[in-house]
Amino acid sequence: MNNLKRTTMLAIMVLLISACSKENPRLFYFDETGCSNPWDDYYSADTSSLEALNESIHAFLIDEGIDVESVEIGFDSSKVELCYACHCKTGRVISVTATRGDRRKLKKLDFYE
Repeated sequence: MNNLKRTTMLAIMVLLISACSKENPRLFYFDETGCSNPWDDYYSADTSSLEALNESIHAFLIDEGIDVESVEIGFDSSKVELCYACHCKTGRVISVTATRGDRRKLKKLDFYE
């Protein structure tokens, strides 16, 4: 009976440790601003397509050493700030799926979970 308890506890501990792995993908968000986004140098203002923006963000994050699984661009009207300053929010929310190991790097770039 004692061996059964030990085996069960060991199995639970292994499951918990594997669930907390830094390799598990996580979703991070960034509220796009008018002109002070970290990837602005990667994005040509001549193009207004979301595909080009998506590719620019992906390329920037890869160059920063962040392992990106996906980049998606959504819109949240509650985040729109009606001003023209660079720090004003556009309402676009960038969603990035990356590993937990890159959490610190993404936080430094103002991403949040």
